[in-house]
Amino acid sequence: VTSDKSVYAFAGIGIDVYLGRRLVLTPSFAPGYYHKGSGLDLGHKIEFRSQLEIAYRFDNRARLGFAISHMSNASIGKINPGTESAIIYYSIPLGK
Repeated sequence: VTSDKSVYAFAGIGIDVYLGRRLVLTPSFAPGYYHKGSGLDLGHKIEFRSQLEIAYRFDNRARLGFAISHMSNASIGKINPGTESAIIYYSIPLGK
């Protein structure tokens, strides 16, 4: 959800690839529903997000990482401007 009332709801698949004990590479793909609100017109209500993350995994399984993602409608809409994001994150596991 953005301040322009845009909403992107998605569900997808990702897989953790361990590069040694500490580094985790996670590619993912997710189709979703996009409502533009007064934000960016991405050309269609259906958008696809592909993402690649790299993270450092701590002993408590928390992760500090960086991700790059691309979202577009794969040319199913009249226009397909797409959008990219760069994200720095810290995640904390909820279970053991």
